[in-house]
Amino acid sequence: MKRITRWLLYIIISGIVPISLQAQIKLHRLPDSVYLEKFDDWFVIKPSIVNTSEALIAKTGNYNIVLEPNTNEIVRTYFNYQFISFYIDYVPHSLLTNTDDVQKGSTKISTLGGSINTRHWFADFNFSHTKGYYVQNTKDFRADWRDSDPYLQVPDLHVTSYDATIGYNTNSHLSLPASVSQTERQLKSAGAFLPKTVFRYYIVDDRTPTANSNEKSKNIQALFGAGYQYTFVLKSSVYLVGAFTPAFGYIHTSVQNKSASGVYRFTQRGPIYQWDGKFGLGYNSHRFFAGTYLTAVSAKYSQGLTSAENGNANLFFQLFVGFRIKAPKFISNSYNKIFK
Repeated sequence: MKRITRWLLYIIISGIVPISLQAQIKLHRLPDSVYLEKFDDWFVIKPSIVNTSEALIAKTGNYNIVLEPNTNEIVRTYFNYQFISFYIDYVPHSLLTNTDDVQKGSTKISTLGGSINTRHWFADFNFSHTKGYYVQNTKDFRADWRDSDPYLQVPDLHVTSYDATIGYNTNSHLSLPASVSQTERQLKSAGAFLPKTVFRYYIVDDRTPTANSNEKSKNIQALFGAGYQYTFVLKSSVYLVGAFTPAFGYIHTSVQNKSASGVYRFTQRGPIYQWDGKFGLGYNSHRFFAGTYLTAVSAKYSQGLTSAENGNANLFFQLFVGFRIKAPKFISNSYNKIFK
């Protein structure tokens, strides 16, 4: 009888221990609820004030030129649901009172973009068109120029850009949606390496009707970068976010120059180096969130095999507030039919 009892105890213990171990393993494999909070069936609306400008830089020996747009503040509204996000821009009449149009000229900007953020994969897609630039370093070309004088202007310079970024989040504890689309909330501090591939196709087209010649360039860039982002949760819903990514790649440029003597075409290709960094402060509660981000991007590349160097520099400032509302039934039902 004792031997049978021992065997029964052995069988029971043998069954309980694996179940207990499996429960512990499953508990350790489900850390998301500790590090983040999801808002799956909530629709996120995020109005923001954006001030962004991309400078075009050309350096050839002692000859340097920096072209910048005279940007106004833009009201950008984000619409986020689940892992999908997109934005549209609008410039109210109350923000059109740009007092330095005479000095720097007028700039018109059109932008549209979207992003996808899953647990590990993320992607961004953007389109922009900018018309009207001024020469930021006018003083280098006019010795008698003073700060109050009008800058040299290129009102018919058009820059059209198509950008795409695809990357991978190596740490599921770090929530990219918490800092990008606010469809999640970071509860504990976390960081991750973020390898990504960056593609860009942009056209720089000088359509000045009075110029002796007009130049148009088509540029294709492909870069690979590996950066790091860390979100530091200060207290409850307050957080700091910082990121930095160096990237290296290749650029191919086709140039067409039109003048009275004819059309001249040539191509350039070579390596390109780029870095981007982001720093932000935010507040993210259950229903309401707000924050401010500063993002900088800089790229440099040579003109073929020459010592001449071109570049782009973009400074992006954003101030935003937002809120979450329960998603309408037709949105949640449509989402479930497609993705579940």
